[in-house]
Amino acid sequence: MSVTTYQSQHQNIKTKQEECEEKNRQDHVPPNSTKYTHASENAYSVFTLSQKKWIVFLLTLFAFFSPFSSTVYLPALLPVQQELKITTTQVNLSLTTYLIFQAIAPTLSGELSDTLGRRPVYLLTFIVYVGACAGLAVQKSLAALLILRMLQSSGSSGTVAIAFGTLADFTAPAERGSYMGFMNSFPLSSPALGPVIGGAIAKSAGWRWIFWFLVIFSSLALILMFFAFPETNRKVVGDGSIRPPVLNRAILEKLVTPKESWALKSEYVSARRKRTLKDMVPNPLRSVLIIFNKDVSIILLVMSIFYAAFYAVMASLPKLFSEIYGYNELQIGLCYLAFGTGGIISSIVTGKIIDRDFQTVEKKAGIKFDRKKLENVGEFPLEEARLKSIWYAMGLCIAAIIPYGWALSRKPHVVVPLVLQFIIGASNVSVISIISVFLVDLYPTAPATATASGNLCRCMFGAVSTSFIEIMITKLGVGWTFTIWGTVCCICFPLLVIERRWGYKWRLARFEDLMKKKEQEGPKNEAMTTA
Repeated sequence: MSVTTYQSQHQNIKTKQEECEEKNRQDHVPPNSTKYTHASENAYSVFTLSQKKWIVFLLTLFAFFSPFSSTVYLPALLPVQQELKITTTQVNLSLTTYLIFQAIAPTLSGELSDTLGRRPVYLLTFIVYVGACAGLAVQKSLAALLILRMLQSSGSSGTVAIAFGTLADFTAPAERGSYMGFMNSFPLSSPALGPVIGGAIAKSAGWRWIFWFLVIFSSLALILMFFAFPETNRKVVGDGSIRPPVLNRAILEKLVTPKESWALKSEYVSARRKRTLKDMVPNPLRSVLIIFNKDVSIILLVMSIFYAAFYAVMASLPKLFSEIYGYNELQIGLCYLAFGTGGIISSIVTGKIIDRDFQTVEKKAGIKFDRKKLENVGEFPLEEARLKSIWYAMGLCIAAIIPYGWALSRKPHVVVPLVLQFIIGASNVSVISIISVFLVDLYPTAPATATASGNLCRCMFGAVSTSFIEIMITKLGVGWTFTIWGTVCCICFPLLVIERRWGYKWRLARFEDLMKKKEQEGPKNEAMTTA
């Protein structure tokens, strides 16, 4: 659909959106705060560049723990099994329970952070995580192992969804890709670093010290969070100019928050909407319901298919490289560096490409984004802007996955599969990054909840993939197994063609419903504000 068509068909929606957003700004702006008004007129967010960089650094650190906790534990499976005197199937349950709660927990924490704010939910999840890691370091039974792994996953897995939501709070769509690319780079290194670090610790100090290491590392992150992580949720602080409630304030508030939020405290108190009991009770069904929207379901399916293919390659690596090359645990762990290196480089480069594509389409459309608004969803061709470069990454990933299987079946020099792993890691991360940014754009008012829905789908597909990959290789052979995975990924091309052709109609239908709902809730919110 051409850009001209967007402009001609949706002027009435734009007007309705502007009226609603203007009313929302009036509801949140302190009546006598000229300083607040001035800041709002010039930027999407009043956080300074240095403050944004600091927040992104913290988000990168926080988001690292969820994937890292999953992979650093892998070298401990055998010693845990031997010490607790349990079977292989029983110790593998600690992996399964972690993956299940990694999918489910963000539907709670993401939803809660969209209502109460990012900071208090982050603190709560990290406290749970630190406690679970300490418990895992001293537990002595299968029951304790499984329960504490559930808690560990629940505490860490929400950090990714909240990180995406936080990033959407203070970055405009035209600059979001670069920030998100950097934020993803460190967590994406966990598949490479986790097995290596976990193996080294388990060999030198024993498997329990893997969890003590996580306790120490996460405690340092928790201290940084407590003292220097500011609240960013736009429902709580607006563009950063509204002072948050006491529970949402950083200890070093004046160092990490915009100066616009320091003054006129009595007026800011009156500007905030009071929290209700409903705000404090998360609704996990909201993340699930997002999946069933037509435009969202397509991109989530595409992302989940590529994620499943990626995990099929990763999960099969230990057994294949052990049988083909005779590698030990440490050597196999080092092989994951190819995935990690490709993912890190791709994340940063893809972020720049995402921003370039957005700015190109923005210029072509002749629409200059007003940064003081949430997003001009009703008039901007998001599908064209966000999916502009994804085709190249998808094609490159498929072109590497199929030869990867046939190369291993012929037992070539190890450099060949490692190069293909690098390409698979880089291209797959690119696909997932592009869709993740697009997903946040589709739900600008609840980015953490939307990210949680994506996490739910990815983890479920990944769990199924890792469960069946060994069976597929045994029955079909490694060559045909990855040929099937490459073929399945090819299905995603027509799916995204459908998304680009009709996605905007489905999105605008949702947008109109949202505007009607906001208009109906307007009088109610005004009454709550003045109460």
